[in-house]
Amino acid sequence: MKRHSSAQDSGLVFNIQRYSIHDGPGIRTLVFMKGCPLRCFWCSNPESQEMKTEYTISETKCIGCGKCIAACPAGAILVDEKTGRVVLDRETCKIPGICEKECVKVCPSKCREIVGKRMTVEDVLKEVEKDAPFYKHSGGGVTVGGGEPLMQADFVSNLLKTCKERGLHTAIETCGFAKWEDMKKVLDYTDWLFFDIKQMSPDRHQEGTGTSNKLILENLEKVAQYFPDLPLAIRTCLVEGYNSSEADIEAAASFLSKLGKKIEYYELLLYHRLGESKYKNVGKEKTSRALEAPSKEHAEALKKIIESYGLSARVA
Repeated sequence: MKRHSSAQDSGLVFNIQRYSIHDGPGIRTLVFMKGCPLRCFWCSNPESQEMKTEYTISETKCIGCGKCIAACPAGAILVDEKTGRVVLDRETCKIPGICEKECVKVCPSKCREIVGKRMTVEDVLKEVEKDAPFYKHSGGGVTVGGGEPLMQADFVSNLLKTCKERGLHTAIETCGFAKWEDMKKVLDYTDWLFFDIKQMSPDRHQEGTGTSNKLILENLEKVAQYFPDLPLAIRTCLVEGYNSSEADIEAAASFLSKLGKKIEYYELLLYHRLGESKYKNVGKEKTSRALEAPSKEHAEALKKIIESYGLSARVA
């Protein structure tokens, strides 16, 4: 009898990146899960936000050959009369559907991509275990991020459990916005935790991400209570004018210093523009805000504030 697939058996993955050295101990393979409950206005991976398969098109790579037009049975790919460029009518597009891969297959410039692939645990591990020798010699392993991995907690828990059964070190990267039951089932098989702090002010957090930070901070307190021995690193992506003031970072450092749990380090990440072009590719409007990173000198000053609370800090 054929067993029906469940949320535990397969997950929606949008990328697997090998040979990372910045997302946990040693050399690591990053598994990016699709779907995120937050809508941070500075998000560098807009293709990770929706919990569904999506279609991205890079206009800079398109050579206008028109092969995709003939391949599309839905008639969703057209030539713009004003610009002469090949464009996609996203409302007509049947992604995912019968034409899911046809236009991608015929594109000679590889400007078209399907983002979001349903994979089983074994599918993921087949890719992950290609680098097993590097994990062994460097103390590395697997890091699951997103998007937000806790949106697919059943699958991620199963994936990490299987990783540990095969002797692989595990880590997750989370924004912390999830039911505690979902977080706990994943942390039970996690060897290292990266936890984001976006903004300590509830109102500013709501403004910048679309959600309150109440649940996030409650979950961080529960991590300290129920997983006292789990290595924990905190991250904040610094965006000028939003969360980069001395008061912003001092509020975060003060909160962390009272958790009663060792913080491996608090990492300040300078905002970068690498994701801005992705918005148009995936059919989304990027923020109209002028986004900037604070200077490296200012970030170093914030680092000293964190250290004044007895916490280890770094700037990246």
